[in-house]
Amino acid sequence: MNRLDVLERIQRRVLWLSTYMVHHANTLRPNPDGVKVGGHQASSSSVVSLLTALYFAALQRDDLVAVKAHASPAFYAIQYLRGRLPAGALRELRSFGGLQAYPSRRKNAEVVDLSTGSMGLGAVQATFGALASRYIVDHFSGRAGGRVIVMVGDAELDEGNVGEALAEEAVGRLANVLWIVDVNRQSLDRIVPDGRLRQTRAMFEAGGWHVIELRWGRRLQTLFATPGGDGLRRRLDAMTNGEYQRLLRLPLGGVRKALVTDHEGRVDQPLDRLLSDTGDAALGELVADRGGHDLRLILEACDEAGRVRDRPAVIFAHTIKGWGLPIAGDPLNHTMLLTQSQVDALRGALGIGDGEEWDGFAPGSQEAELVRGLPPLFTPPAPSASREEVPSQLDETYPAECSTQEAFGRVLGALSRLPAADRIVTVSADVAVTTHLAGWINRKGVYFPEPKSNAFADVPQAVQWKESPAGQHIELGIAEHNLFLLLGALGLSRELYGEPLLPIGTLYDPFVTRGLDALYHALYSGSRFIVAATPSGVSLSPEGGAHQSVITPGIGIALPGIVYWDPAFALEVEWILLEGLRGLADGQGEAVYLRLSTRPLDQSLAPRPSAAYRAGVLRGAYRLVDARGEPGWDPDANAVSVFAAGVTVPEAVHAGRALRERGVLASVFVVTSPDRLYRDVREPRPYLEELVSPEEEGVPIVSVLDGHSHALAFLGAALGASQLALGVDDFGQSGTRADLYRHYGIDAPAITRAAQVLLGGG
Repeated sequence: MNRLDVLERIQRRVLWLSTYMVHHANTLRPNPDGVKVGGHQASSSSVVSLLTALYFAALQRDDLVAVKAHASPAFYAIQYLRGRLPAGALRELRSFGGLQAYPSRRKNAEVVDLSTGSMGLGAVQATFGALASRYIVDHFSGRAGGRVIVMVGDAELDEGNVGEALAEEAVGRLANVLWIVDVNRQSLDRIVPDGRLRQTRAMFEAGGWHVIELRWGRRLQTLFATPGGDGLRRRLDAMTNGEYQRLLRLPLGGVRKALVTDHEGRVDQPLDRLLSDTGDAALGELVADRGGHDLRLILEACDEAGRVRDRPAVIFAHTIKGWGLPIAGDPLNHTMLLTQSQVDALRGALGIGDGEEWDGFAPGSQEAELVRGLPPLFTPPAPSASREEVPSQLDETYPAECSTQEAFGRVLGALSRLPAADRIVTVSADVAVTTHLAGWINRKGVYFPEPKSNAFADVPQAVQWKESPAGQHIELGIAEHNLFLLLGALGLSRELYGEPLLPIGTLYDPFVTRGLDALYHALYSGSRFIVAATPSGVSLSPEGGAHQSVITPGIGIALPGIVYWDPAFALEVEWILLEGLRGLADGQGEAVYLRLSTRPLDQSLAPRPSAAYRAGVLRGAYRLVDARGEPGWDPDANAVSVFAAGVTVPEAVHAGRALRERGVLASVFVVTSPDRLYRDVREPRPYLEELVSPEEEGVPIVSVLDGHSHALAFLGAALGASQLALGVDDFGQSGTRADLYRHYGIDAPAITRAAQVLLGGG
């Protein structure tokens, strides 16, 4: 059995199935909506050879693969041919409950190793997964996993987060990473600029990667080696991307003329003689002979990459978008779909008989025998039996005046002395010290795959920067995308590597928006982690609008897969963080977003510690001041409910006292999680209806937080009461805290006025 011949037949079947399943979804399957289903036949076909070489020859048992998102039809076809999907699954591409448009671990975990889709993000999170794997080996003496293989399109590398990741020093040490770049010279709208490949290659080289390039196939290389062949090489290499793409679309006779004639109409006689024995049809096929469609060259490149032991490797594989299809090379083929007549022609060219459209490999065939002899594809390992119990509370004390950010640092410090800390890994994008991670770092050290010397080791410093494979803090450059994607990778360690980690990342809350796309991707991939975003709001008053977060509460409520918290007091931070870590440890919880502040609050305002207090905190809200027992309390005349989140709780308490002097009796509720309250509203018996007694449900509501007012604006509707929602609804600015609270209407007098307005006295 000639393996290359068998692989050639396999890739023809992959090309057919990937093209036909898109055609079926758009043309043959009932479509009540009448909306185009789509499916990217051209983008998928450009990597058919690359995926065939990987999945039917080069992959090893423990290799993880992140597939180019637009190649999902080819990927699904291969999963079917490898026996991991039934034929019926292919018929449900892009249908409800079926195979997703782009590889999704959340939706199709039975075949998808790593989610891709949003350009650049899946590739980087996958790469950081290799760092997570290395971390696990260094800390738990686990067996080294397989490679992480990432396939991306060349236009995908335009995404800035790719360059940010490649610039990370640790990434250049990951010898178990292989990227394969599909260089098809086309993006969605246009032909890729001519200098882009040179720039991209330089980016990888600067990061220390081993670079391999597959430009031309063996047929062209053979011709290049003949007398006069170097002229053809120079002619093809000198073409702009646009000229080459145009060459692919010329009628047969036009290819020769375009090759041998220069811009002034002069004929290159040596080149004309070289091509004289090649017919027009053969010449058209010859100029399309790209290295990324030459199975032997692809396998040789994979072998070369596998021999590299000290750095990551990348293969730039030149391909043709739409390879093997009548739309090959068309600059607008990204969304094109083959017509029925074109599909029929393809059926004939590939030898697909009637009724054989969904056939796999016949038992006993050479293709089936090759598949039978392959190592199994990646299967997630069984989770480690090792479990470190996260306590429900700590023996930690907090200052009389304490911010939630300081409490966060103190909780981590207390945890660092417990066995549960062995599973915690912290991550920061160059803000570790200013987000209260210094104590943790001093005790646990900084992680780097290789030991590094500390030039300041002999100098007393507040933070001892000791980098080694034993460290438990990973420091990144200023790149929030990297932060969230690394958290995403670390948070999948149980599922992908069998060892649970408890990742905690810190950043400034205003910069959550900068990395939001990456955060969303990390959550969509099914990852769980904790984000401590601090400081937040205009309470960071001198810093001004660029460093003051306004819209993040709404983001916290809207993001699926993560619970947003805005605690007021130190003990609340402890309880929430421990509960979040317990959820990560048992694999049952969601990710956590802690919105913290540097504003110190008087801890004596908090209730005395109790089971009821803790339960209310973790359910999202609790009653701090109960006015119902006040003499003369009348829900129809002089009562108001004030709901306050985070650092605005003291203002709510002070407003309540001022209102009492005016004959208005205010109950104050502390909202620790607007997110939990909002989600719970849709339950048959919402927690709000327990928190607020029946006689209070019509009492007017004032809500307040250091963030956009809409984050708590649902409370009135949920309780059937009138409401005034206070918050920061404009850009921040510099000033004192009192100045800003007064300007934005979130101070005690503003709360007092709002209550009086609701009661008709404003």
